[in-house]
Amino acid sequence: MSDRTLARRTAVKLYFKGKDISKDLSKYLLSLSFTDKEEDETDDISISLDDREGKWIKDWLNTNKTAKSETVTTKGEVKVGNIVQFKGGPVYISSMAAEPTVTRGASKCKCTIANSNAHPYHLISQDGKKVYGWVNASDVEGETVTTKKTTKVSEKRAFKGTEIHALVIQKNPYSDGKDKVLDCGVFEIDSVSYTGPPQKLSIKATSIPYKAELRQTKRSRVWENTTLKNMAEKIGKRSKFKVMYLSNSNPVYKRREQVNMTDIAFLKKMCKKAGISLKVTSKTIVLFDAADYEKKKEVKKIKAGKGNILSYSFSTKTADTAYSSCHVIYTDPDTKQTIEATYTPENANSDGQTLEVKQKVSNVAEAKELARKSLRAKNKGETTAEFTLVGDVDYVAGITVRVYGYGEFNGKYIVEQATHSITGGYKVQIKLRSCLEGY
Repeated sequence: MSDRTLARRTAVKLYFKGKDISKDLSKYLLSLSFTDKEEDETDDISISLDDREGKWIKDWLNTNKTAKSETVTTKGEVKVGNIVQFKGGPVYISSMAAEPTVTRGASKCKCTIANSNAHPYHLISQDGKKVYGWVNASDVEGETVTTKKTTKVSEKRAFKGTEIHALVIQKNPYSDGKDKVLDCGVFEIDSVSYTGPPQKLSIKATSIPYKAELRQTKRSRVWENTTLKNMAEKIGKRSKFKVMYLSNSNPVYKRREQVNMTDIAFLKKMCKKAGISLKVTSKTIVLFDAADYEKKKEVKKIKAGKGNILSYSFSTKTADTAYSSCHVIYTDPDTKQTIEATYTPENANSDGQTLEVKQKVSNVAEAKELARKSLRAKNKGETTAEFTLVGDVDYVAGITVRVYGYGEFNGKYIVEQATHSITGGYKVQIKLRSCLEGY
């Protein structure tokens, strides 16, 4: 929470291998951009740093270090940066600007978690790796404090695959003393470039880890007597990704072949055919039905003429998008039995074209559901829009918004992509598509 009298501003919190480097980062940061995508593509983050002093390329990216440490144990007040001795072992205390919305116990640390509005809050982590909860400094005063003097012995650059965690904090946006936080998620560094003069370090990180089997290893295997959900869960387990299956539809397969494809490429292919959306973010694979998200209540309103709108554009097309119905047909090569179904939305244009789909189905109900999803997949790109707005952390992929004051383009839209550019005046660019009514 911020002081009500403080001016509105935006701060970035960045954790590198579990360590808060925000303070060091602030005076070198040239740009930071986070892109949140609704489906099919991974989230990513880009950071550019002024490195005329050579600080970042020499020190920050030297992530594998061998060191000698001298340990000194004292009693006294706990401060940010100290390592506190609890019964469960040493716990590192690091600063956190934004007040957490939820506080949870930290059983491994055997410590007391603050449930009041007292300040400052601190993030608890063990060995700089895993977060256990939130604690107020006053709750651990007088505990044994272990500080370390470290002498560097050797170092080696090994930045690819290194984990970073970013948060964007809007300080006091409504002048009520409350901060708004966008947790961008956990990423792994994918590429680093160094240019000059003047020297600049650019880092790109992705939500699918560089070293994950999900992304790297091509496989050939046969999937038999399974479902899409089961496929996703097995693929997720292999790469240690959590799987969230949020669709009521779960296609059944007698046999499917994965031929020299990575797991993520194969899963995308299967989701596409099933009309189910796929998103990978923060070590989580999410499968969902876009129609369910489009039915949700609007989160934001965008009205023509408002001062937060910096630019906008709309477009509409009919080529390969404006279908009135979809016809699915499949003939079993063994039994010669033909299964077919047609789906037509209630508000469909009677003069429109029919989309023809030839794909394997098991029964009429499955054929009709495939027809509905195939029709959505084609028609969802008919009307699209882009807005560049004054920065607002509420804009994330998957939310719906109501657009006013633009005539024929008025209506309900879903955010397909949101790119938050933090430096040089916080802005957010959103890409939208019109929600499909009735199906």
